[in-house]
Formats: sequence, structure tokens, C-alpha cells
Amino acid sequence: MSDTELMKTFKFDEADQAANLAGRITKKQKARFIAEDKSRKKRGRVVGMLLLVIAALGPLFMAYAWIKYAGVISMTIVDLSTGAIWMLVWGIPGVYVLSRVFARPEFKIAKAEGHARIIDVQSSYANNRVGVHQELQIGGKRFMAAKGLAGVVPENEYIVYYLDRLVKKPSGITYPSAAEDILSIIMVEKEEANPPLQAVPEGEVKEGEGLKTKDGE
Repeated sequence: MSDTELMKTFKFDEADQAANLAGRITKKQKARFIAEDKSRKKRGRVVGMLLLVIAALGPLFMAYAWIKYAGVISMTIVDLSTGAIWMLVWGIPGVYVLSRVFARPEFKIAKAEGHARIIDVQSSYANNRVGVHQELQIGGKRFMAAKGLAGVVPENEYIVYYLDRLVKKPSGITYPSAAEDILSIIMVEKEEANPPLQAVPEGEVKEGEGLKTKDGE
């Protein structure tokens, strides 16, 4: 694959690549991420407000319980506690989502270098298979891979520049970055004879990728 084809596949140009090599992100790349951020924040406002509206039902329930069970202390305590828990369960996520809406986007560039591999990853939940997705792995960094990427990108050593933003869920599990976070990518050793990357099952190491000893064995 030529440099032009890499640029077309990963949507960057020579100006983007030169800026990324210098540790900078171009105005065009920033504009793309800002547009994406605005879209995400728009959805976040809707979700956050919905969660707060649901949380607001807790105080209403508490007021109703106070009026209805004013003479029954045990029932009043139970209903007030239930209302308070309801408010916390829905209110805290709502506040968290809205706080992210008002956070300013950060544009921090990072670099990974290494052998490129496309891995078939088996997604699962509670030991139940829920599907397979592909990941592009370069130097320990993981990106979600488009279905058409396997068999197109030559197997080789690459340097990839990407937007550094940690993708985690509340459980603390780190997920692969979006393919759109790739700013630019450079093939280090241009060997035309190298075959295109083929997807391999997760955990499988392709022949020839093993570690070499000091003696070259």
C-alpha cells in the first residue's frame, strides 16, 4: 500500500502527517474532533436531563409518603428512605453525565510504534458470546478496525499518531479506541512483497512474530 492509499484509508494528508510528526494536531483534525464532541455532548445533555427528571420523582414520592403516612412512623421512614435512594441512584449518574457535557475537549497527541496485527476479538458477557469484532493493534495500542481493513493494509512495522483519550467504562476495563482517533499512520519498512494483514483469532501469534534472541535465533 502506498502512502497515498494509507492517507485515503485513514483520512489524513501530508500537512496532517507533518504536523503530527512535530507533535501537533492540525486545525482540520481539531475541527473534526470538535464536531464529534458537539454531537456527543448533545446526546449527553438529553441523557443527563432525562436522568435528573427521573431522579426528581424521588422527592415527589417522599412528599407523598410524608402526607399519606404522617401518622405511621415506620411506613414514613421506609418510604422516605426509598425516595432518597431513588434520587441518589438516578441523580448521581445524571450529574456525572452533565458534568462531562461542560468539560472542554482536550487535544493531546500520542504515538505508538510496532508490528501491525488485526485481531478477531470475541466479545462476551457473563460467559455468553455476543459477537466478534476486529481490532487493529500496533505497539500495544488497540483500535477498532473497519471490516474492510483486513486484507488491505500490508503486514509491516508502523508508527501511528492518535488522539490520546482513555476509553474506560465504570468497571475500569479499558476498551479499544475508535478508528477515527487515528490521526496519521506511517509504514516504517516499505517492503512491497509483504502480504496484506489477515485477521487472526485473539491471543494467536502469527509465525515469524516471536521474540528474537541476542544471537538472532
